[in-house]
Amino acid sequence: MLRIGIIYGGNSTEHDVSILTGLHLAKHVTEAYQVTLIYLTRDNRIVHGSRKIDDYISGKAAKAKKFKQWQKLACVVNCCHGGVGEDGTLAAVLRFYNIPITSCSSVSGWLQQSKIATRQVLTAAGFLQPRFQILNSSADLSLVELPLPLVVKPDLQGSSIGISIARTKDELRTAVDTAFSLGERVIVEEYIADMREVNVAVMREQNKIITSALEIVGGEKFFSFEEKYFNADSGFIKKGGQNPDDEFLNKIEKQIKFLAERAYELFNASGVVRVDFMVRGEEVILNEINTVPGFMAYHLWLKARVPYGVVIDNLVQEAIANHQKKQQFITYYDSKILAKNRHLVVEF
Repeated sequence: MLRIGIIYGGNSTEHDVSILTGLHLAKHVTEAYQVTLIYLTRDNRIVHGSRKIDDYISGKAAKAKKFKQWQKLACVVNCCHGGVGEDGTLAAVLRFYNIPITSCSSVSGWLQQSKIATRQVLTAAGFLQPRFQILNSSADLSLVELPLPLVVKPDLQGSSIGISIARTKDELRTAVDTAFSLGERVIVEEYIADMREVNVAVMREQNKIITSALEIVGGEKFFSFEEKYFNADSGFIKKGGQNPDDEFLNKIEKQIKFLAERAYELFNASGVVRVDFMVRGEEVILNEINTVPGFMAYHLWLKARVPYGVVIDNLVQEAIANHQKKQQFITYYDSKILAKNRHLVVEF
């Protein structure tokens, strides 16, 4: 039986959602694995996780013993939304310690977490993208040439946190200041009116890229963090129960899945990602890629008749296979450089 770690939490604005994802996933792990819970506190201390949600609400969970049993784990399932979980830091640390992780590599994760890098990579690859500008300081506001309304986003955030729609100059100033309070760089984008948001999840199964069912999210409305997670009529809670426009989805399904799979390969992604699109008429715009989606987008896989336990199996098996593949790469070269240049080093 393989022992796997499920890690969640972390110094991120999505800390609480991450706890829910981790604990929910742990309930669906099959009997093939022995589960160890690992909690990243709000200041990124690594402690043993609790199975009791009240321990996280009260703060008791953050006082648990430091987790040190990394070498006992066959794999770590990454459930950390935002922060070190999605910006590639956690993947880099675990690779340093030679431990497989179920999410994207450090480079791939950062490229997809950064809204600026994502836009740049997709634009260079020929994907249809909105016009955008990058701001490195709030003082750069005078350089914005795009017409209002504009969408303003902090570069390294998720779950709509810090994202605003600015329809006036005053709103633009407020939106930019808010975004800069969350990170060092900000992106402003043209507002796509009359669009519909469509999501699809992507992962590998036995080395083959597969996609989930499609989902329409919220019509033409922009969703804040609160609406995504707390409004039962519009967001996360009832996603699986929506009745989307089947004719609309059937028309765009092939194109959406093709673009999602292409992006998954382009970014050399791993694990489950959720790809979010904006559709307006014949235009299909890839908006962003979530490398650690809420609850691993399990509701989209269930719509595609892929049980959550199978999703977890795919994640773990791919992570271990990728890790084993990397172990085969040559990292040693017998250059004799030390012996040839010993005279350059002064003994001390």
